[in-house]
Amino acid sequence: MLTEKEIFRYDRQIKLDAVGLTGQEKLKAAKVLIIGAGGLGCPVIQYLAAAGIGHITIIDGDVISESNLQRQILYNQIEIGLPKAETAAAKAKLINPYIQVNHIYDFLNNQLALSLFKDYSLVIDCCDNFGTRYLVNDVCTLYKIPFISSALFRLEGQIGTFNVQQADGTYSSNYRDVFPETQKSSDSLDCNEAGVISTLPGIMGMYQANEALKYFLAPEKCCTNKITIINAWDFNQIELEVSKNTESETIYTKQEIETTNYHLPCKTHVTSVIDVTELNQLLSKGTTLIIDVREEKEIPEIISEKIIKAPLSTLENNLSRFAESDNIVFVCKSGVRSKKALHLFENKYPNKKCYSFKYGIEVLAENLINHNYPITYA
Repeated sequence: MLTEKEIFRYDRQIKLDAVGLTGQEKLKAAKVLIIGAGGLGCPVIQYLAAAGIGHITIIDGDVISESNLQRQILYNQIEIGLPKAETAAAKAKLINPYIQVNHIYDFLNNQLALSLFKDYSLVIDCCDNFGTRYLVNDVCTLYKIPFISSALFRLEGQIGTFNVQQADGTYSSNYRDVFPETQKSSDSLDCNEAGVISTLPGIMGMYQANEALKYFLAPEKCCTNKITIINAWDFNQIELEVSKNTESETIYTKQEIETTNYHLPCKTHVTSVIDVTELNQLLSKGTTLIIDVREEKEIPEIISEKIIKAPLSTLENNLSRFAESDNIVFVCKSGVRSKKALHLFENKYPNKKCYSFKYGIEVLAENLINHNYPITYA
């Protein structure tokens, strides 16, 4: 039931015949998972929070970088280096204190998707790569969960709502029906490589938020069995009818999803957090560069020819110093800031080998001493 304060807050929406009190209560009961808090996720998060979606979870393992601010207008300059998921969740709660907002600071992977998705009534895919879209599709298809997916390319965006149960009990087309997996999709550029005009993610994110509201209020109005393509430059809009591929329909089992390699960028992030054994393997190669991202004067102050000091607060402006290096290991006090540094570096130099040491500077220093590297404690 809606409280008096909620009724007042949503008054303009409740007055619509398409919503009413009953519809607003449906939105309050809805549980939505938003994958990605970047260009698409920012407007989705803001509009769904404002509209009164009662339960929102945001998953993103990235941190805010300066190059994001051109289009991810939920964030600002002083938040560079902070986790997107946590920052976006806090701002969603400021937008609407009457809803529940959770966040997960991680990139989506097979196990996480399988354990997480089944708790939600709708998934919104705001990622920027085919691998994650296929993973979202396969888990949603397995669990019979609808999802809304959008993609961006330079001046153009596309959107579709997939796997929605129809009036006759069947389900609408899924992502693989429309975009069969091919080498071309595996090699496609994301917006980091291809570029994107700043307004396009906002446009397409609002379309996704609108589709989400329609799903809970009038699912027959959703963009199912079709793809809508919008050009932000000349504002042409095209709708392409699609159909379910009943002849070669594939529904992966849980075991198949667990063992499928979805070529996710997040897999690089997950395996790039290393322990002592992996650190020793890198050190044995003799070309490993260790970067201490703690701030100046943090204790213990450790001096070694193997360690370069580069505080996280200024790291983004100094990444080019390390552009020619391979086997970079970031380290901090406890492994949190080093992981942020890792993501900053990977965003700018995605083909470089870099790692975050999970146990912090003191364990790393002890390990260097054990391998006869000279260390001085200042």
